[in-house]
Amino acid sequence: MPRFASMYTYPWDLHDEGIEPALDRIAGDAGANSVSLAVSYHVATYFLPHNPRRKLYYGEDGAIYFQPDLALYARTGIRPRVSSTVTGPDYLPRLVDAIRQRGLDFTAWIVYAYNHDLPARFPDSAKQDVFGNPYPAQLCPASPDFREYALALTRDVVSQCKPDGIHSESLSYLSFSYGFRNPKVLVPIAPFHELLLGLCFCRHCVSAAGRTGLDAPSFKAEIAGYLERKLAAQPVPRDLRPVDESEARNAFGGRLGRYLDARTETATSLLLAVLQIARDAGARTSHHRLGSSLYSGLDPARIAPGINQVTVSLAGNEENLPECIRSIKCSLRSDVQALASLQPATWKSPDEGVALIRRLAEAGIDGFTFYNYGLIRGHHLQWIGAARSCW
Repeated sequence: MPRFASMYTYPWDLHDEGIEPALDRIAGDAGANSVSLAVSYHVATYFLPHNPRRKLYYGEDGAIYFQPDLALYARTGIRPRVSSTVTGPDYLPRLVDAIRQRGLDFTAWIVYAYNHDLPARFPDSAKQDVFGNPYPAQLCPASPDFREYALALTRDVVSQCKPDGIHSESLSYLSFSYGFRNPKVLVPIAPFHELLLGLCFCRHCVSAAGRTGLDAPSFKAEIAGYLERKLAAQPVPRDLRPVDESEARNAFGGRLGRYLDARTETATSLLLAVLQIARDAGARTSHHRLGSSLYSGLDPARIAPGINQVTVSLAGNEENLPECIRSIKCSLRSDVQALASLQPATWKSPDEGVALIRRLAEAGIDGFTFYNYGLIRGHHLQWIGAARSCW
């Protein structure tokens, strides 16, 4: 059975270059057998070295790349922003049809909670820090409106696109600095204090914690007072250690652990509901490898049964790939594929890329994802293709 080899890409890359020529390069030059296409995405500024229309694209604050079926969003007040690149109702269907006609697998790549547009337009669904500041780039998984929006968006995508797979991104709590624009943080912040700054204390999260019996308002006030004191002081060396999860959970008389448990239930239940929609539609599901729930709120043990593919970054482990991949695969069900997430722009030569891919294949990796078609140069596509015998 061929290994999975998917090229991440953006809709504007295919439309700007011409759908067929772009797929010629993805399937022909790179030899990929799958396309992971962004259908909902966050803001970025993109340098596009082989795009014939523009070399820089200043992306939108958060948008979907298709015309939504608004009837599916009846249970939420949130309405998606449709990208200005969408030229009509056939914008995305034309791309998907061309991908399928080429015999390529199609994965719909959906970004959910990382968004600079929706928190501004729907502030009640924005994450909120302990001091009452709304996060301009993060939606909160506890918000009923956002939960319904995430479900509606998923139903919309599987209904309109009928993808072979769904790759979910940022459907969780996000860390303190996620989405900062041009940050100016000139002094060190202790990792534990960053963890606390990244907790959401919106009214929905406070209510969810309260339903567990925790006096969430008084806990919020305690955290705020603690941070007011600590953030004003220079961290001592001991403060700069990585966060120890057990110590964190026991902090504040164990109340932090209880608050974390409440948000783990919140985030995990939402992702499970989205994964179920995808699976009911016959789409496989993929997600980045899950670590501790400390920052994301996602419980790996509960999420695992709903995942078919896990993407893993192996950067920094090149010298010990066999042991690393064995460890990863031992942590997964036998029917779950482990996909190596690769960035060809970091390779210094075609030989380096081919050697890495071959070593990954020999070590037992189940497939590859390559990031990202529009962001790399033409020779990088050829470097990927030189290793196509590995899949």
